[in-house]
Amino acid sequence: MSRSSSRALILHPLHAPLSSAQSSPKDRAIAKWLCALLSSSSNSKEPLSLVDFTCDETVHAILSFLDGPSLCAARSVCHSWYHLGSDDQLWLNLCLHEFHVSPSQLVTQPESHQKLYQFACRSLKGLLRDYFHEQCLTNLQQSLRIPRAAALTLIASRSSV
Repeated sequence: MSRSSSRALILHPLHAPLSSAQSSPKDRAIAKWLCALLSSSSNSKEPLSLVDFTCDETVHAILSFLDGPSLCAARSVCHSWYHLGSDDQLWLNLCLHEFHVSPSQLVTQPESHQKLYQFACRSLKGLLRDYFHEQCLTNLQQSLRIPRAAALTLIASRSSV
């Protein structure tokens, strides 16, 4: 199947005859515009995709539903999505929903809400690492009935291997 016929399948309702009695003048104008766009893009190097027909407001609304790692991945799609994904409001909402932290709770204000999100992620990872280390130490101490210093030595020797 050629590229133009695959596009015609995607845009099938718009490829109906332009003089159809069922279509409104607005539909015919949109169909003419898309036909002109498709014919002009057939000479270009890159084929059109769904991203080419999506407005920024729609993409921004979709990005607002993503978590942090997914938002970072979406920013690598294209130049336009990078700028939309860099919107500080998206990152502030992530900080509020995932970590329940806002810049007003901080002594010094971060340079951006994306930096605040990254800081919160690093802090949470550090807290979890310390918590699991302490849990491991306590469990080792209790199960082997050894002093804390001996358990620390045992953990240190295992982590260096």
